[in-house]
Amino acid sequence: MSSRRTPVRLPRPVRWALLSTVSLAAPQALAAPCLQPTLTECSNVDYRASACGQENDSYCQGLMESEWKARYTSAPKRTALLPDTLGGGVESVAVQPNAVLDTLFSGSDESIVGQVQRGQVLARKGYKNLTKVEQAYDKQRQAWDANGVLERSCQEYVHEKHYDFSRFEQNAGRFGDDFRALFTAAYGAGGIAERTLFSKDGVKQAPLWDGKTRVEKNAYFRFVPGPYPKGTKGYVFTSEAALKANNAEARQAVLPSDAWHQALSKSLSKVADDVLNDSQQRQEAFAALLERRNAAYASWQRESEMLRSRDFSTVELDEKTAEQLYGLDKALEASLEKADAEGCLVTDKTTACDWSPRRYKAMVDAVMVPRREADLRQCLTVTGNDFGVESFIRNADRLKIKGLDQKDYTLNPTLVSAYSRILAEYLAQQAANQQPPTNPVTMTKRQGQDFSAGGYAGDNNFGGGYSLRAGWEISTPGSAFNGNWCDTNASIFSELGLYANVFSPTRTEVAYLTGRASTQPSAIRAELSARVLGNPVFTFDQSYPARFTFVERKPFVDKDAAKASATFMVWFIPVTVSGGLSVEVGIVASLGGAMGRDCTRNLITLDLLGNIGPYASANGFVSLAIGIPGLQIGVRGTLTIVRFELPLQGRIGVALSSPTHPTNPNTLFLGLGTSLNFTLRSLDGRLSLFAELGFLKAEFPIVSWPGFGTSAQLFNDQHYLPLAQLY
Repeated sequence: MSSRRTPVRLPRPVRWALLSTVSLAAPQALAAPCLQPTLTECSNVDYRASACGQENDSYCQGLMESEWKARYTSAPKRTALLPDTLGGGVESVAVQPNAVLDTLFSGSDESIVGQVQRGQVLARKGYKNLTKVEQAYDKQRQAWDANGVLERSCQEYVHEKHYDFSRFEQNAGRFGDDFRALFTAAYGAGGIAERTLFSKDGVKQAPLWDGKTRVEKNAYFRFVPGPYPKGTKGYVFTSEAALKANNAEARQAVLPSDAWHQALSKSLSKVADDVLNDSQQRQEAFAALLERRNAAYASWQRESEMLRSRDFSTVELDEKTAEQLYGLDKALEASLEKADAEGCLVTDKTTACDWSPRRYKAMVDAVMVPRREADLRQCLTVTGNDFGVESFIRNADRLKIKGLDQKDYTLNPTLVSAYSRILAEYLAQQAANQQPPTNPVTMTKRQGQDFSAGGYAGDNNFGGGYSLRAGWEISTPGSAFNGNWCDTNASIFSELGLYANVFSPTRTEVAYLTGRASTQPSAIRAELSARVLGNPVFTFDQSYPARFTFVERKPFVDKDAAKASATFMVWFIPVTVSGGLSVEVGIVASLGGAMGRDCTRNLITLDLLGNIGPYASANGFVSLAIGIPGLQIGVRGTLTIVRFELPLQGRIGVALSSPTHPTNPNTLFLGLGTSLNFTLRSLDGRLSLFAELGFLKAEFPIVSWPGFGTSAQLFNDQHYLPLAQLY
């Protein structure tokens, strides 16, 4: 008999219930327990969203706060304005310095701004990790120091004429956009305040503050209601703020001096520098709005005068201008009302709007940039930057010009100044005596002027640059001003390109604008075109048989023109930031002309007028998304990557005098008046991330540069001269 026992079989429903229970319980029973997470895991969005992350949420939060507290304690501090997304206000924040490593600086030799930026980036990088371009520029600067007071370029001449200031300015590059550090250094050893500044050859230079020029209490007091075209409806300022700002006494309230800056700094010492500098930035934006308003009205004056001189109606132009001015005035009043709410329009006491370290730098730049720009421009004009062995500046005796008694004028900056001044005066006198235009580099007659330049500045996060070309020309089939006049033609032209990079070293064309007016055998041709981000947005190409006048204004604005993204470490937490460019480009042109030809008598009447003004600007912006529990992040700041205006004004006329002309009967005259100006603002501002974990706050700069701006005249040709007596 078998000893095995017969198994007990459970009823079918019971067996299924038991199996289901075991199956459901198995994963929990078999799953490994959640291990204690690392800091890296706790700062990972995916981990924090997982089951283990939720189980260890409180542990992670404590670990992150402990690590943040340790880093906060060891990091440098500053008092900063928080972005609105973090509640605004002023708080002490820990700062993660923005290391400047991958930079993009080149060109801009024709402007002081370019020279300053290229020099300061060397100091900001501690003369280490320089790019090949920067190494070459550093080597050039070392050569300048090594050759004593000898000059071998216009850039070296300007650097050494303003030597004490130039050295301070370059060394100040190490401060970046820390304007308080710059202000402190200005009053320290090797500074520029409360001392006499000298050239490299020991000649005393003009003081920073002339003791005569008064300025406004703050920028809001520059406001004066502007005029409108006659017969149009203007904006009416009705606010109390506008009434307060239009104050002639406050407009001339300050006589700047080193002592005044020091006194204002002390009186506002209890106000955080970030608050002071932020107010100054808003004032600079207000001043720029005023300048746009004034420029719009000045442009209308030129264009309407040209139309009226040819018996054209200005009604349409008047209405368009009035509409533009109305919008600008409305924006000005809104800015003034905000300023009044902040207490900026008080006149009987010092306010936080009246001074800042940033204003100190802006006021120094307002004096020293134009002063050096004029020296550089005059030197480039009369020498063409040719300091070679056979150049006239090293062989001035060949010119036989009164006052240039020495052979070599490159031996020190004082001699270069004398050569530039005397030759410029000689050429101006030649023009006044109705002599043909002269190329000062070769001292030969010329039939045109062609100016081109370019530069780039920035780093691998944001950067911008430009290229420009502009000029005029007269073409005849014979030698200069002695050809067959019936085949004579003239043209004026202006081209401007703007480039930028966003979270990449790769340069992208932001805009390219061109304008040209020219005469042809039987017509006058006007050409305008604009390309934005590689796409044509405007083209105009028309020929007119005899006589024409027109005004064209084509703006193009794109607030989200280009986008990219990059990941930044907010200490141990990666945050992906999207960034891009907001672009404003346009071209303003007022062109006119008339011509007639009598080829049997070899006669021509030619009248070509043109104002061609391409302009472009690119501003940086950033936005972000976060997913770490307990962490708040906001963005604060503005960044002007590059802003450029290139207005060309040209007038070329050829006319025949009457037989009864008292001095030049039956004579062909050339009237020539052309000028090219440029306005540049480059790398101005700061973009930062602000992060908050618990009660600890920190700032992480994305990009920050001290801005530079300049306006200069690239050339100015004014001539009226008899060309030939025809019969």
